[in-house]
Amino acid sequence: MRKREWDMDLRNKKDSPVFKSWNVIYPVFIYFVVTNLAMTLFAMLASFLGADYKEQYMALQTATVAAAIPFIANYYNKDRKEPTVFWEHMGLVFGQKETWQKIVNGVLMFLAGALAGMALNNILALTALEEISEGYQETAGYFFAGGIAFELLGACLLTPFLEEMLYRGVVYGRLCDLMILDKEEKAGNGKRQEWISRGIAMALSALLFGVLHRNLVQFAYAGLLGLLLAWLMEKSGHLYGVFLAHMGANLVSVLRVETKLFAWMEQGQPVFVKATAVLVALVAVILAAIQLLNRKKGA
Repeated sequence: MRKREWDMDLRNKKDSPVFKSWNVIYPVFIYFVVTNLAMTLFAMLASFLGADYKEQYMALQTATVAAAIPFIANYYNKDRKEPTVFWEHMGLVFGQKETWQKIVNGVLMFLAGALAGMALNNILALTALEEISEGYQETAGYFFAGGIAFELLGACLLTPFLEEMLYRGVVYGRLCDLMILDKEEKAGNGKRQEWISRGIAMALSALLFGVLHRNLVQFAYAGLLGLLLAWLMEKSGHLYGVFLAHMGANLVSVLRVETKLFAWMEQGQPVFVKATAVLVALVAVILAAIQLLNRKKGA
């Protein structure tokens, strides 16, 4: 009898808002502990071997991200296996799509991420944020240190994979579970209330994604990109879409700095402004195509 009461008490605690809120936060805390510890250890090893920390930053960052992936994958896989509201919804969305839709989704979402990343970078460049944010200037200097090979492997492949597992797969998913369960019961399973809850979860996950980039420019960039990525997660029903979008955004940033592929945009402010307007228009068209492609049958 006592065991049954203890089980019920434990279940009630797990269903409490405090527990669910902590359930959202602590994977991010673990992520920062693991990445900071790993970076410190790798930096000490680099110094011991006589390497310059700043010049090898992306190599160290790539190793740090690789070390953190198993920890976050543990939370992600655990959430996928449990019958939560969020992952039941994702499974339903993904399962309703045909193979060709999944492929086209992947292509369109990669393009959406790449073009949105370019557009956001251009818009921020037109403001004074980059000049007044010392944290951004320091981060940008580190980001492109260590060679293009590590930029492609670390920034364009491993980092999007890790961050999407954490911020969309775990944080956004758990925020949805936190907000939708009780609200659905109180609102009589109303679809409108559910989507309001999902919208709030999108905004909160994007806000957290922006804040944890720890400087003003990346807060604005990552916050807006985070909104887009959460929306793409809802449309694709799977992590692959947001991973490709995030990879596209980071890839164009690397190519922009390391190659002359986008040098034509830098030929004066009129060209730059026009190019930005075209990019924004293209993003809008692609998002409309994604919406149309993923429209529910009979809707």
